[in-house]
Amino acid sequence: MRKIAFGFAALAAVAASPALAASASNQMPVSVNVINSCTVAASPMAFGTLTSVGGVNVDTTANVDLVCTIGAGYDVAMDVGTHATGAQRFLQNTTDATKKIPYGVFRDSARTSNWGNTSGTDTSIGTTATGTATLVAYGRIPSTAVSVPAGSYTDTVTVTVNF
Repeated sequence: MRKIAFGFAALAAVAASPALAASASNQMPVSVNVINSCTVAASPMAFGTLTSVGGVNVDTTANVDLVCTIGAGYDVAMDVGTHATGAQRFLQNTTDATKKIPYGVFRDSARTSNWGNTSGTDTSIGTTATGTATLVAYGRIPSTAVSVPAGSYTDTVTVTVNF
């Protein structure tokens, strides 16, 4: 009896399937639109631990990493920081805002080309051939800085990538 029930079930399944006698086809368009895009991340610029300032230049570097669409043009700008006076950047004592250390951020290792935010004048312009780029920011506390009391001195510079 089981064989007969199984046979009828298989026969019913075949009989319920429609017979395929023809076919039709069409095309499905597939597309994507890739737009220029960039992200920017900057490592901390740390001058380290000093026993005094002034008399000699104190130099350091930081990386500015870009991840962009391959071939995207970029223009990287830096503002003057949160404690600037005019165009001069300052590290400010965290407990006494009247105590400051001047410093600069430059686009070249000779530290002669200021890194600012005027496109075409003092920004870093380029193209990401591979989709990534690492730029180096060169920092300097100048030898002309005057001595300051011991303490922690900080500033925050905003880095912006235009693409």
